[in-house]
Amino acid sequence: MLWLLLLHISAVVCWCGSLLYLPALIAGTASQQTDIERERQQSLMLMVYRLFSTPAALIAIASGTALFITGGITGLWLILKLSLVSTLVFCHALSGWMMLLTQKMPDKNVTLSCVLLIIVVAILIPSIVWVVLTKPL
Repeated sequence: MLWLLLLHISAVVCWCGSLLYLPALIAGTASQQTDIERERQQSLMLMVYRLFSTPAALIAIASGTALFITGGITGLWLILKLSLVSTLVFCHALSGWMMLLTQKMPDKNVTLSCVLLIIVVAILIPSIVWVVLTKPL
């Protein structure tokens, strides 16, 4: 059971870190001037999203689900936590959508959207940690 908790925490840290990094990559891709620089930045962005962020998210969700099923964890705080995690999943999907947007329309300015996404993720992460540690409900 302890290994499952360690796996979950490790995956969550990787996922949340990548969710903070991806909007900066997306905004950086949109600001590149030459096609070669933009192409290199887009390949890095796709690599982080496909090979790091998405697998970490799937592992975090699967291991978290296994934790509360095997541990018999219940409570209203869990519903609040899962609601916050669902919002984090939405932010993950929004990052993917913004990546596609910058690929299809490289001249589109998405910097403000990226800043707002970082702010939302930066609020969600400590909120989830607070709910898990205090179990307020």
